[in-house]
Amino acid sequence: MSTSTIRRSEAAARRAAVDQSVFWAVERLLEGGAGYPELSVAAIAAEAGVARSTFYVHFADKTELLVRLAGETTADIFAAAYEWTDRGAEAGNAEAHREALEATCARIVADYRRHRHVLAAVQAATGYEPEVARFWNERIEGFAAHAAKRLREAQDAGLVDPGADVEETATMAAWAIERTVARSVQTRGPDHDDRLARALARGLWLMTFGDGPAGG
Repeated sequence: MSTSTIRRSEAAARRAAVDQSVFWAVERLLEGGAGYPELSVAAIAAEAGVARSTFYVHFADKTELLVRLAGETTADIFAAAYEWTDRGAEAGNAEAHREALEATCARIVADYRRHRHVLAAVQAATGYEPEVARFWNERIEGFAAHAAKRLREAQDAGLVDPGADVEETATMAAWAIERTVARSVQTRGPDHDDRLARALARGLWLMTFGDGPAGG
């Protein structure tokens, strides 16, 4: 490995470390009761242990920070959702697919619970920051489009009712997960999470396979 390559790798690692320090700082401040609109760059930088000037080397402003933080904190949530949709339903294997869905819903709820303060800030910001709203809508709608593609494949395989509108079903499912889980982790304690995950899995299963052969 050349010296220049090593230096670039070290610089990238330092940059990633600063980014992560800022992400964690924001999450700590939000968990402590701060509101994102009221958080100053100076307060975030101080909590992260970096200079204010360093903050602006890494982030153009607080809006860019929130968008990137939203992407970071939802990475596992969307990874779980994509894994299940890509797993695909198989004729005669409905039970295993259903169990996998329940496990996926449990992962999603747990991640929402872990990052509930950040996600609440993100969802609130969609009402006053167009860039955040655009990012969040693209995140949800992007998954819905992917899920619709997989549902269409299941429909072609005879596992989903041929009359089902897979695009609308996928969009409804994606936003139902987002709204339902977000509200639950904000208003109820963690002792409710298992119950929510099971109900969510059942609802999603019935929504997608309830009137098709895989739902039998």
